Amino acid sequence: MPRRTNAPNRPKRRSSSAARRPGAVKKRPVEVDLDVPEYLKRLGVAPRKALGQHFLANEMILSDIAAAAGVAEGDTVLEIGAGPGGLTEELAKTGANVVAVEIDEELAGSTRERLSKYDKLQVLAADMLDFEPIELLHEAGADAPYVAVGNLPYYITQPIVRMLLESEPRPTRIVVLVQREVAQRMVGGPGRSSLLSLSVEVYGVARLLFDVPPNAFWPPPKVQSALVEIVTRDEPAIDLPPDELESFFHLLRAGFAQPRKQIHNVFPEELGVPPESFERTLEIAGLDPVARAQHLALADWERLYHTVVERHPGALDVK
Repeated sequence: MPRRTNAPNRPKRRSSSAARRPGAVKKRPVEVDLDVPEYLKRLGVAPRKALGQHFLANEMILSDIAAAAGVAEGDTVLEIGAGPGGLTEELAKTGANVVAVEIDEELAGSTRERLSKYDKLQVLAADMLDFEPIELLHEAGADAPYVAVGNLPYYITQPIVRMLLESEPRPTRIVVLVQREVAQRMVGGPGRSSLLSLSVEVYGVARLLFDVPPNAFWPPPKVQSALVEIVTRDEPAIDLPPDELESFFHLLRAGFAQPRKQIHNVFPEELGVPPESFERTLEIAGLDPVARAQHLALADWERLYHTVVERHPGALDVK
């Protein structure tokens, strides 16, 4: 694949479009040198606010994240947001084939040069959202199966996670450091479902691993972070053909459009269905009309989907 002369190792853009119980959070005290990490100063790196850059600079946590990835020699890792390469190097030390992606071309070049001693590491300058994961792996001479790992900028966490879950082939595991509130929404739980947790549950099983405080980063963010793991499924958890999944997600989006409202009030408005008729739809689906979207489990949504399709043809057509 040809490369741009001003962007080494940058793929060309698409022409078309010990185990812990689930939900357990490991907490640990963190001691961080208040000075800017020496290796970042040597690189002359300044974080770019526009890219949401907060570099993880605590060696103990970097090591813990690499361990949580669970990779070994011969495995393949796709790292999202390599930054100055702290996590990249910990992953490379395992002997895995590491494909590290960094949107900042200058930073990617510095990291590539600094870590050049690792012959199983490729650093690509690319925007993760511009490519399919398999394209990036192939550009670096790697292939599936693979594990996706990263310290995700908060503002693109959900698009990145969704892209990974919907990609073909999807990673076997996703281990990402995200805003703690987002991590909690990913995991959900009985009575705490969200559009994000249900979307994740369709494709995998999520659990929180451990929290990371702001002072582990440079510069420190204003929010707490957490590492979350998603073990992906071979097949989606709901029994729908691929061409119906978008309609199913349309139903989810409609249900959470007004999360404070009871579902008998939400769906008629969002789907354009007569309220009296939808009361009967909820009854057939075995759902309490005064429940809210967060109280419905994935199996409830699947029953509701089939009932809506049968009783209200066209209501879930994606405009």
